[in-house]
Amino acid sequence: MPGSGQQTTRMTPLGSPLLVLDRYRLIERIGRGGFSTVYRAEDLKMGRQVAVKAIRRTEEQSSRARHEARAAAKLSNPHIVTVFELVEDEQNVYLVSELVEGTTLARRIAEASLTDREAIMISLQVLEALEHAHSRGVIHRDIKPDNIMLASSRGAAAKVMDFGIAQLENSQRLTRRGDVVGTLAYMSPEQADGKPVDGATDVYSTALTLYECLAGFNPFKGEGAAETIAKITAGALPLSHLRPDLGESLSRLVGEAMEPDPLLRLGLNSFAAGLAAQLPAGAAERKTALLRKARERGPALRRAVAARLGFLAPRAANGALAALVAWMALYGSSYYPLAWRLPLLLGAALAVGVLPRLGLAGLAVMTLLPVAAYSVALGALLTGAAAAYYFVFGLAWPRSALLPALAPGLGALGLGLAYPAVAGSLGRLRRGIVLALLGGIVFTAFQLFSKSANIDFLGIPNSFSLPAKLAGSNNPVYVIRELARPFWQQPVLGAQPLIWMAAALPAALLIRRRRLWADLAGLAFSNSLLAGGYLALPLLFNHYRLPSLFFMKTLLICAIIQVVLILLSPRARPPAATPHELA
Repeated sequence: MPGSGQQTTRMTPLGSPLLVLDRYRLIERIGRGGFSTVYRAEDLKMGRQVAVKAIRRTEEQSSRARHEARAAAKLSNPHIVTVFELVEDEQNVYLVSELVEGTTLARRIAEASLTDREAIMISLQVLEALEHAHSRGVIHRDIKPDNIMLASSRGAAAKVMDFGIAQLENSQRLTRRGDVVGTLAYMSPEQADGKPVDGATDVYSTALTLYECLAGFNPFKGEGAAETIAKITAGALPLSHLRPDLGESLSRLVGEAMEPDPLLRLGLNSFAAGLAAQLPAGAAERKTALLRKARERGPALRRAVAARLGFLAPRAANGALAALVAWMALYGSSYYPLAWRLPLLLGAALAVGVLPRLGLAGLAVMTLLPVAAYSVALGALLTGAAAAYYFVFGLAWPRSALLPALAPGLGALGLGLAYPAVAGSLGRLRRGIVLALLGGIVFTAFQLFSKSANIDFLGIPNSFSLPAKLAGSNNPVYVIRELARPFWQQPVLGAQPLIWMAAALPAALLIRRRRLWADLAGLAFSNSLLAGGYLALPLLFNHYRLPSLFFMKTLLICAIIQVVLILLSPRARPPAATPHELA
């Protein structure tokens, strides 16, 4: 062993195989990766065949590798490859484990030989292995099809490999260009960001592995690391869009287990319970997506229509928001000829709905041209702001980047106070808060440039005359000064977006469309924060008086509409609890 003065690895006389620790005779190589090689070996002491994995080590990693692999050696579960021993020399760390005859899940996916039932069963067995490991403080960190062995080439008896050494291998892979894509494609977002991980990262990777089993491909793999990271950031299409025959409940379950925010991600036991509910006794087995067209009957008409509507709904909503923005640009000025306006509006809506990233760029150009013609300086400033927004939010959130445009649209209907809860419920935690803040900024700016006599909900007279002051201006300093003047004269204008941001938080945390009481509580807390924020403004700003009666009437109407929408919205049925959870 290391430190004992005895060399752990040596070559026996010419023609004989390599020995590890004078005990394990390496017979043949059965696998190879970027930094490791797996051998079939004979344990001369116990008289059995084992697997010996040799991993090239670095000094700074060896201490942690020893600690984690020894912790993994304490695991004992039918779905975990048993670790017998960890040894090392100056070049390698050797992990000695049981030899599993069979094939990897990755090969079965490539062969398209898995049924849907087998894929779910394998995932349940992986989750059972992870529950055992997590209860003993061991996190795998590298769940993927290559690390799941199937003991039978045509069965679903899964064994998870490489507990305890994923951290060592991943840290080395990430320094090597050829291996980074395969590693990143299965990492949870927090793991890819280099943040501390816990059991939630294994749940994410297991759900992603099941997604690949059912869809036939990993939705995040790209040609390079940048493309892979971009795909992870954009998120995967729901399974029901690729496999309408699977049903919405399984798609939603996998999606919740792949939630980017680990705090909101479905727990391991709940994920296992939901998957178990997808396996009714005697259910017919169905082939994966690669074979289903030739071997399956089509889904019921109602389910098929619902699945396709689910696929089109977010695109249609995004296109509608694009049409709203285009309408304000096309019909709010005389820049575009009348004959061009309707075709441009429809084209913008279609482009954003079908190709959101490209469509957003085109929509920005179309919107900014009239502004530049109105004021070169204002157009230049807004172009810079739009470019920053596009690269920070548009590329990352292509299907929700236009949501702040809904704020002035609702404001035009007198329902602007409904926006914070909408942004929170649609955007989830960080995204919902950001979208609520941006919506508040867009709404306030829209009010300042409108012809209305007062700023809605605040009751401030709109006497700033920004459209007239900025017309034809080529001086960016002057434009910036005039844009800042209303906020200097009425600081309460800057408080409104902050109130909206705070009000979105309860909706982002509670509204999940799984439990009605949680959704209603999210609305109640959101609107309470909204009301409290506005009612506190006279206490924070001297000489300001909120039109309280008008504000509360508007908020009440918005709250009633929100409750009705929540009651009418489809709700995911919570998964049944497992016996383990009931105990």
